[in-house]
Amino acid sequence: MTFSREITWSAAYPDKPKIVANQLLVETGNDADTIRVRSWPGDKLQFIVNGQSYVVDIPPQQSFNNSLLIKTNGGDDSVIIDDDVKHYVLIEGGDGNDTLQAGGGVTSLSGQRGNDTLRLGSNFGYAEGNEGNDRLYGGTGNSVLIGDEGDDVLEAGFSDAHKWNKLEGGDGNDTLMAGSGDNYLHGGNGDDRLWGYDRTHFFTGEGNDRILHNSSQDSIVAGANDQFDRTQGSTFTEVKPGNAGQ
Repeated sequence: MTFSREITWSAAYPDKPKIVANQLLVETGNDADTIRVRSWPGDKLQFIVNGQSYVVDIPPQQSFNNSLLIKTNGGDDSVIIDDDVKHYVLIEGGDGNDTLQAGGGVTSLSGQRGNDTLRLGSNFGYAEGNEGNDRLYGGTGNSVLIGDEGDDVLEAGFSDAHKWNKLEGGDGNDTLMAGSGDNYLHGGNGDDRLWGYDRTHFFTGEGNDRILHNSSQDSIVAGANDQFDRTQGSTFTEVKPGNAGQ
C-alpha cells in the first residue's frame, strides 16, 4: 500500500506561486483489502487499512481541486468512507468483487471489473458499475447511477422529496428502481425492468422492457414491445412507440 500526493502549482504569479490542486492518492495491491476512512482532528484523515491505522494531512476545503483518490486494484476489496469525511473523493475498485461506500462529500465511485456493490452517501454522488453484474444504491443526496455492462440492479434510495436521481442501465438485462424526488430512468440495451416512485420519467431504450409506475406525474417514452403495469390511480401521460430514448 502506498500514500502519495500530487500538487499542482500556478505560475500566474511568479513571485508568489499558488497551489491550485492537491490530490492525495491511496493505492493498495492485488490482495483483498479493507479500507476505512475517518475524519481526524487538525485537518487530517485516519485510514484504517487491513487493521493498521495511518493519519495523514489533507487540505480542509471541500473542493474539486483538493481531493482524495483511492485505487484498490485487484482482490475483493471493501472501502468505507465515514459520513464525517466531507472531502471530494474518487474510488476505483479495479479487479475483483468490490464493495465501495461513499461518505459525506461529493463522491465518484467506479466499480470497474467484477460484480461490485456501490453505495452513495449524503452528498451528490456518481456511481458506475462498469463490467460485471453490479448493484448500485443512491444515497440521501442527488445521485447518478450507471450500470454499464452486465445485468445490474440500480436503486435510487429515499430521503428528501426535492432530490433528483438519474439511473441508466446500459447493456444487459437491468433492474432500475426509482426513489424519492424527481427520477429519470433509462433502461438502455437489453430486457429491463423499470420501477417508478414519486415523480418518474421513463425511457425504456432497446429490448423488451417492463415498466411499473404509480403516479399521475409520471411520463413514459417506450417502444412498441414494452409492457406497462400501474397501480390504482396512476395514469399514462405519454407513450411513444418506436426506439425510445433515441
